[in-house]
Amino acid sequence: MSMRIVYNFLALILIVILFYTISFALSIGYYDNYPLIYEHNGQPKGLFIDVLERADILRNQKVEFVYGEFSDLMERLKNGEINLLVAVAHTPEREELYTFNSEPVIMNWGVLVSLKSIENFMLLDSKVIAVNKGDVYYQRFKDLAKSFGISLDYIEKDTYEEVIQAVDSGETVAGVVSRLAYIVNSAKYPKVLATSFIFSPVALKFAMKKGEDTSVLDNIDKTLALMKANGELDKLFNEYFGLSKQKQEMSVGIFLLIILSVVYLLTILAFKHLLKREKYRCEAALEGYKRTLILKDIPDETRNVYNYTFGQEILKNYIALSKRENHALCVVVLEFEDANFEEKRIKVENVFKQLLKDGDFVFTLNEHIYVFVLYQYGIFFIEVFRKKFIDLLRREEVNTKFYIGAKQFDFSENITADILIYEAVAEMEKDKQFRKMKE
Repeated sequence: MSMRIVYNFLALILIVILFYTISFALSIGYYDNYPLIYEHNGQPKGLFIDVLERADILRNQKVEFVYGEFSDLMERLKNGEINLLVAVAHTPEREELYTFNSEPVIMNWGVLVSLKSIENFMLLDSKVIAVNKGDVYYQRFKDLAKSFGISLDYIEKDTYEEVIQAVDSGETVAGVVSRLAYIVNSAKYPKVLATSFIFSPVALKFAMKKGEDTSVLDNIDKTLALMKANGELDKLFNEYFGLSKQKQEMSVGIFLLIILSVVYLLTILAFKHLLKREKYRCEAALEGYKRTLILKDIPDETRNVYNYTFGQEILKNYIALSKRENHALCVVVLEFEDANFEEKRIKVENVFKQLLKDGDFVFTLNEHIYVFVLYQYGIFFIEVFRKKFIDLLRREEVNTKFYIGAKQFDFSENITADILIYEAVAEMEKDKQFRKMKE
């Protein structure tokens, strides 16, 4: 009798062990997004796999890898067919269905690529654009185009490389890819160029189905925090992307150096005195604006417009972020020339809310000048910005005269928030002179 009890007890332990092993097997989805994640000799490789290895998740747990297309894997994750998916853009919409780890592995954003430079976004109207099916940048680009009243035809592809191939072959006039995908494929498809149109910065993370046990994500966060602190994550990133960047910089850098040298010499010879005079005039104008600053201790949250002191501090942080992430940043200055502007201020500032995208903000330089900090798109977008602003003013039945100037922050330069604002003001002064001459 006692032996039977022992056998039953051992059998129970065996069942518990088998149940534990089966229940805690981890199914991880991955797709082709080199070098963040890719397949090599039937095995998953890439930056996200390196993070899992550092977290000892692959060694301490039973793991099954599932390879597929990204859109299909997202659906399987939602249905609980896989437990974890790598390299997923964290967005508010996806947060409703998935749980993300806290620490971003890397920041990424969308970029429009084409065989030629695109000076005016409106010229894309009625054109065919290649996109990655299920991609977050596809949806963001689609929403952005719609907000500006641009009608486009989209061809959906399964990977970023297929999008770039479609542009390279002339199948489409342009394509929407991530900036990392463009960097990786730039040497392979040298004819395809990244335009100055960039948008939607997002954090790439690990994702699980909503309601699942998040202990794996907690482990990943602890590992990422350590890897960032000791510089290991930066080292891995440079190992993966360094070669592609070097090739790109060598080919583009030499060409730009020649062009910039010629332009610089011609500028020095032809416009030296003119530029000096313009500089002094704009500096004097900016100092005049600063003397009339409206300073408050806290931002006016009811207006959704920050004061100069607070806005300048946020801009400093955005500049640091732009340098860290190699992301373009645009400062737009609007000056209103209207004796009755105070009566129209509320309506005008309500229009600002419709102009601003996620991540953008606005603050005052003085009673009639506003500074917009745009994180979603580059300097070439200024004419679209002007047109959109005029259309919104008409819709609100606001008739007012304004001048506009913009400056894109170059993350490779050592520039301060004050200088960036000054250069945007200088551009606005040129716009003022030009329009008054036309009058």
